[in-house]
Amino acid sequence: MKTAFKIFMLLAVVIYLVFAVKRFSNPAENRICEGVSVEIIDTIQEDFITEEYIRSILTKNKISPEGMKICDINLEQIEQLMFKESHIERASCFYNAAGKLCIIVVPQQPVLHVISQKGEDYYLSSTGLKMPTASFNVELCIATGNVTEAFASGQLLKFAMFLRDDLFWREQIEQIHVISPKEIVLYPRVGQHVIELGSMDNFQEKLDRLRVFYREGLERVGWNKYRTISLAYDNQIVCTKANNQNIK
Repeated sequence: MKTAFKIFMLLAVVIYLVFAVKRFSNPAENRICEGVSVEIIDTIQEDFITEEYIRSILTKNKISPEGMKICDINLEQIEQLMFKESHIERASCFYNAAGKLCIIVVPQQPVLHVISQKGEDYYLSSTGLKMPTASFNVELCIATGNVTEAFASGQLLKFAMFLRDDLFWREQIEQIHVISPKEIVLYPRVGQHVIELGSMDNFQEKLDRLRVFYREGLERVGWNKYRTISLAYDNQIVCTKANNQNIK
């Protein structure tokens, strides 16, 4: 009697273990997607790319992962759809332990807003990519005037990256006007003067001189004393007063 009971209990344990293995070790291909989780890694521009924007990419391509079998969801296809968006630099898709589809996106980082005299209107990313401005509103330094694509993606991009990485100049310079590659004018946020940069050559050294002049000159005499401040000449600053008097 005791032997039969032991055999019965052993069979019961074996049956339970078989059921448990089938229940909790469900192969990945038979698992159901439990939802979509979106993470946006964007340290420069808040809300440039939103979770709603990423989900809209799935919607417009008629992809609804939640409730589908994981084996029926093409992760590579979803990543490629993200890559096609000009506002996205990198994207990665995978499933977490809870069975959710995770989409991690790194947006392109716009650093300059170009509005050329030919009517072109686009953002320029840190990688030199032209990005459409439609549906997005990003507050950036604006480049206007005779701005060709080659000049924008070359010298202007380097200058815009410098402005982005320098807190003082990022807050001070709001517009770059290109008359020609050798005649660049900057419009600051503070003061009624304009800054004649000349060419883009040695722009960092020129702005270093201007920073010293701001600190040791304009802070004493006033930010509206001069109409123009020219940095086009080596090792000097030439100013035109509001009454058109030139001084060095």
